[in-house]
Amino acid sequence: MLERPINQAAGLMDLAVTPSPKLTAMVAHGDEQAELPLLLRLCAALVGFGYPVTVLDGTVRENADNPGLEQLLDYSHAPAPTSDAPSWAVLPAAWGLQTLASRQQTEHNALADTGWMFPHESVVIVYSTAQTLVPLLKGSTVRPVLTVSTAKASLLTSYLALKRLLLKGRLEPTIVNVLAAPHGVSSQSGAQTASTGLRDYAKYFLDYEVNALTIPAPGVDDRPSASTERLALGLLENALPLDAGWTPMPRSTGVRPVIARTVGNH
Repeated sequence: MLERPINQAAGLMDLAVTPSPKLTAMVAHGDEQAELPLLLRLCAALVGFGYPVTVLDGTVRENADNPGLEQLLDYSHAPAPTSDAPSWAVLPAAWGLQTLASRQQTEHNALADTGWMFPHESVVIVYSTAQTLVPLLKGSTVRPVLTVSTAKASLLTSYLALKRLLLKGRLEPTIVNVLAAPHGVSSQSGAQTASTGLRDYAKYFLDYEVNALTIPAPGVDDRPSASTERLALGLLENALPLDAGWTPMPRSTGVRPVIARTVGNH
């Protein structure tokens, strides 16, 4: 990344205090049927609170036809323009997050320096594996959302993700027990069993107390529930402020194509 310019205007830049974008995260551990609907409802809840939202999707790789975070990092594309009304957008970010994770070994808070890419007063949600999140968020206050559900292997993969977050990243996730739909007795029983299993594993092997939130899985047309809105507010309380104090100049002064946005309006 470019260094902050050192000139007479640098002091004035610090005097102009602007609201910083805030970053939070969700762990991708192979339980997409629980993770993705909850992620979309979190986006809708945050937009409802008046925050533009950008999801950096670490499960999708950037390419020439579908540019994303990697292209933003090398300044070959401009950040997408913002609309007057708050909305949410999804950017592919697999390569870009790997680039930032490798820089984290030599640069302090590599992810925190990306605030110039996002509008002020916005929320950035990184959706990626625990392996990718750990070097980017290690030791921060961010509490990534970690789901557990009745899906096959969800208990095992959520436990492995929890172990990596705690031991490698010193990160305490926000664990969400997602009830399957329809919300019948059998589905609730299965979800509670998965949550109890994760709690027992964490207590026995990691000496860690799991306090999971329980949220019903959203339906196709459901608006964010009150529990989802409370979850969104809790994530903001522990979010990482991103440095948006200055904007680097692109490599070329020519016209740059703008990254296409996958937008949802609340």
